[in-house]
Amino acid sequence: MRLYYANNSPYARKVRAVLAERGIPHEAVVVNLDKPDAGFVKANPNLKVPCLVDGEQALFESNVIIDYLLQVPGGRPAPEQPALARTLTRPEHHWDDLLMLTTIELLLDSASIAYHYQREGIQPEQSLSLRRELSRIQSELDWIEARVTPEGYIPGTFSIQDLNLVVTLLWMDFRKPASWHGHPNLEALVRRHEVRASFQTTKPGP
Repeated sequence: MRLYYANNSPYARKVRAVLAERGIPHEAVVVNLDKPDAGFVKANPNLKVPCLVDGEQALFESNVIIDYLLQVPGGRPAPEQPALARTLTRPEHHWDDLLMLTTIELLLDSASIAYHYQREGIQPEQSLSLRRELSRIQSELDWIEARVTPEGYIPGTFSIQDLNLVVTLLWMDFRKPASWHGHPNLEALVRRHEVRASFQTTKPGP
């Protein structure tokens, strides 16, 4: 199993955290997205990280990869409590869980777009598109805040929703496209879970 990733990609970090949580052996390959190698290009038509290649199976987009990793045999799971959920969604709450997962992904997408605008020196007053992304971020944060608890999305379980959310919020602290602070449930959730080994070993660099 081979994972193509970039060190500071939050999308890749989600997958790296699941690999760590489940103790799945793999080869990690850092991708230079300006000059990607042939194996990465062949496996991944969107030319983004992460990308997972397992034998003949090539997968891209983080939650698709996570769904796959939850179903393959693991190695030695991390001795963490609460334990990582074994499924992407709960069958009896599939649509609610999938909607939460999708909203967290949209939050990360909006934050990433806002970061790239700002890195190019574009300020909100200069761009209607940037103002819209910043407005979406706050709307999504408020929506998520109303649906999580200080213990997580599913108390007693480290859900895939929790994992996605913690990675997203920590990345927002790292890149600062917008602030998510001031949401007490989100702040408590991050404090509770950011100490997990899977997050400590996948921190972004300078």
